[in-house]
Amino acid sequence: MEESAAEILVLWILTGLAVAMMLLRLGLKQYRSQRSSLGDYITIAAIVSILLRGAVINVALLWGTNNISQAVRKTMTFTPEVIYRREIGSRLTIVNRVFYTVYSWLQKGVVMCILQRLLKGVGPKWITKFYWITLAVTFVAALIVTFTECHPFKRYWQVVPDPGTCSKGIIQLEVFSALSMVTDAMLIALPLPHLMKIQRPFMERLRLLALFLVGLTILGVTMARLLMNVVLFHRSGQSHNVANIEIFFAAFVANAPTIYGLLNVEGRRGAAGAQYLPDSYSGSGSKSIGGIRSNVSRKDRGLDSGNYQSGHNLQNHVWAGKSRYAPDSDEEMMI
Repeated sequence: MEESAAEILVLWILTGLAVAMMLLRLGLKQYRSQRSSLGDYITIAAIVSILLRGAVINVALLWGTNNISQAVRKTMTFTPEVIYRREIGSRLTIVNRVFYTVYSWLQKGVVMCILQRLLKGVGPKWITKFYWITLAVTFVAALIVTFTECHPFKRYWQVVPDPGTCSKGIIQLEVFSALSMVTDAMLIALPLPHLMKIQRPFMERLRLLALFLVGLTILGVTMARLLMNVVLFHRSGQSHNVANIEIFFAAFVANAPTIYGLLNVEGRRGAAGAQYLPDSYSGSGSKSIGGIRSNVSRKDRGLDSGNYQSGHNLQNHVWAGKSRYAPDSDEEMMI
């Protein structure tokens, strides 16, 4: 019972931190009076899914599951109440795996939204389409394998007799981990060449690079969880704790770039601030900003340049107003 209490404490601390980070992102977007973007709606869905995941796994940790070692089975008395509770816990474990998969891929979708905006106009369009299709296909594959390991299906929650190893979801974890690591590596690799080329001070480029390379921590955590379960051949309490760590880092990687951009924009003022204008203020044509019309066009080199050409200097008070009341989603403000 003490072990379960410790696992539940870790569960809600790390889940709470992940939710707090996502709420910070959404709150900053509202504070800056920016339009909600697809990434924001995906973030809301991620919050719902991870809270539901926490609720179901909480019950499973309290009531137990059919994941019982042979040594414990020999000494355990399987009363009707014990069997009932462990059957419910086992069913909820399956639901937990579904919500965990949904949450993980939703966070990948948030990252993809950021990359799609940052790389707009850079490289062929089929690359981002290919990435979205890859995320969709791997998500479906990860969900399908959740329900295909036990035959007959009731063995997923069968307590007595011993259902064997299928209910432990070893194959599901291996497939999930492999697909998750491949997609994470793809998302890390996509922006790196362009981040290295943008014309910014070295330390600023280093900070941007670090934001994306934090994704490597997810690869490490996922690998650790996979190896832990392969070696132990069951989902232990330590495995649950590692999964909770993975939840937090997924939220951090998906939301840190946007939070960084939203917090960092306050100090960007004056004519130099024109280079941080979002795409809605670039292009040929004029925009009225704070009552002053200014022709702003971006060089055709996309993120490779980062420079803007302006027919008139944007005054400090113009950018000061824009910094808080931007009408558009400004993930690219970080660049």
